[in-house]
Amino acid sequence: MSNFYQYLDKNEVEFNELLVNKYENKCNAPARCGMAEDVHVKRQRPLKAFSHSMIVAAEQLGGLEPGSEFTYPNAQGTTSTARVCGLYDLPANMKNPFLYVFSGMMTAPFYGMEILRFYYKRTKQILPFISSGKEGNKGLYKDLFYREGDGVTQLIFGTEYDSYYRIMAQLADPNWVYANYTPCNDDSTEGNLIELYEFAKAKGMEEVTFILCSGNPFYDKRLLAEWMWQLKQERFKDVRINLVLAHCPLFYTFLNRSHAIPEARPSEIFLGYIAAALGPLPKDTITFEGETKSEHPERYLMPGVAEADWSIFRDLIVDYSNMGWPNYQELIYGIDHQKAVANIILSDLFARASFDVRDYDEGIWGHITRYRKFLGGAYDPEKQSFADYLEGTTEKRYF
Repeated sequence: MSNFYQYLDKNEVEFNELLVNKYENKCNAPARCGMAEDVHVKRQRPLKAFSHSMIVAAEQLGGLEPGSEFTYPNAQGTTSTARVCGLYDLPANMKNPFLYVFSGMMTAPFYGMEILRFYYKRTKQILPFISSGKEGNKGLYKDLFYREGDGVTQLIFGTEYDSYYRIMAQLADPNWVYANYTPCNDDSTEGNLIELYEFAKAKGMEEVTFILCSGNPFYDKRLLAEWMWQLKQERFKDVRINLVLAHCPLFYTFLNRSHAIPEARPSEIFLGYIAAALGPLPKDTITFEGETKSEHPERYLMPGVAEADWSIFRDLIVDYSNMGWPNYQELIYGIDHQKAVANIILSDLFARASFDVRDYDEGIWGHITRYRKFLGGAYDPEKQSFADYLEGTTEKRYF
């Protein structure tokens, strides 16, 4: 990766001396932000030409096929089953279902709307909506989220979940969007699960079903692996949480920057999401039968992970883990810790330099405009009810 230093105002020796001496060879949020202030990217690096087949392989490794089911011990002393479905075929007889749109990818609300409108067409029921996710990735999106916004031309600012609410309010009935709005305090995967539990508990529910819509085709296994393991904890005993994961199929475009946000086209951000979804899968795992080599298991070992050909993802995880941690590189590829930390910081710096806020402001409005046109027009409360609007949207599938 040393050839990438040509794009910085520091050479490799200066870079590593700064990282080791000033930031104690760390890649946590303060170190990432600090290095971004101390090291400047002179120009963007060219993206590696990852093949479409590699991206498809990443979806196959990190995603899950609709129809998959996983049974695991729960906090109620019994077992639960997590179910995987497509956007257009949610299971019947869900107990208190909520559409939960989350994870940081700004494409997620569009997947969520597809779930919503086809579920209504089939059942004549409007799923309630909820979101969470406090802030952008470890400071990477600081310029995007930590700015003033008018809530009209600028939809993405403040927090991830507030941005999701604003985008959804451009696609759907704002009264429906904000009906279950709850301030969010946590920004980790586990923290989001705790937020959902506290929400259901505050609602007085004994059982709830969260339909998980991440907008991330590569994230299914990591998400369920971690949440199923956590749901056995005593802290979740008062509310039985059922998980229905809606797989969001691969969708990206080669449109130029002004027409597509970074999450919807080959970009440093897009590749970082893939690396962050795949990298943790083999770390600190435990089988569903209870076998583990870890002193502190963090997730279930999901099918296909142990036998995967990880060599095809080496350049991706080593060079583009702008949302990851160095131990993934150490565990999977045997890379030295100090080198792995440097790789993370480098990918973080290049990701920060790869976009500006206009990519999101202009790009998200471009997505909204195209999607509204696809549906047959924007929702207008003066013309019809939200239910009638959903019923009247196109029968075509967007994804």
